[in-house]
Amino acid sequence: MEKDFKNIIDKFKKLNNLGYIQGINNNLYNSAGLTLENYFDKKPDSLFFPDYEGIEIKCTQRFSRYNISLFSLSFDGPRIFESNYLLENYGKCDTIFENYNKLVVNLKTNQKVLVSDKYYFELKIDYDNKKIFIRIYDENMNFIEDSAFIFFDSLEQRLLIKLNKLALFYASKRKMNNSYFFRYYKLECYTIKNILAFIKCLERGEVKATLLLRFERSEENLGKNRNKNIQFSIRKDSVEKLFDKIYSYEN
Repeated sequence: MEKDFKNIIDKFKKLNNLGYIQGINNNLYNSAGLTLENYFDKKPDSLFFPDYEGIEIKCTQRFSRYNISLFSLSFDGPRIFESNYLLENYGKCDTIFENYNKLVVNLKTNQKVLVSDKYYFELKIDYDNKKIFIRIYDENMNFIEDSAFIFFDSLEQRLLIKLNKLALFYASKRKMNNSYFFRYYKLECYTIKNILAFIKCLERGEVKATLLLRFERSEENLGKNRNKNIQFSIRKDSVEKLFDKIYSYEN
């Protein structure tokens, strides 16, 4: 399988030999990743296809505690526009743009999380019916509904398309003359395990599920839908519970 990564390994070694290169912006949160994508001549997008020759490219910084993003996925039902339903019924008015609702929730499996100061959301896994779903309660812990769901099959399809092969780059940063510079010092190449490994990681909290229902705040696109539905990410120390490592190089 290592041969499937040959081109990306070769490009990494050339990038590594360059040492520190200037980031394309001064946003510390995304500059390392965007600079890496720019090196691969890839424009930022939200497509569910892999980034480069069937391989998904991810980047993390040396001391970063942020999770590594995996993919986002919309609900399978029961409503066609389930995200809009959740936003309208359980969202909270934005503090600045009061005409618009937002709903951002760090969901937890089998744990209730306070939402909009008056609801509780709980992520559940249904192995019998092969789906994950959200159970909703009022502020007094009275059950309201548990309709919004995603099938295991939908999760598996996205995993196999987007993350069948993963190249994880590590970057160190340096600030010079008010600009960030990055050195890409490590590459790890992986292949996905299976859907059961993903579900187990989700159940243990190693994979994080975040409900992201938001709107565009810029003046020219104010109010435009920016929903990412449910976004999944994984802890850096849990990557090998979801993927099999087949190559590693550090310099």
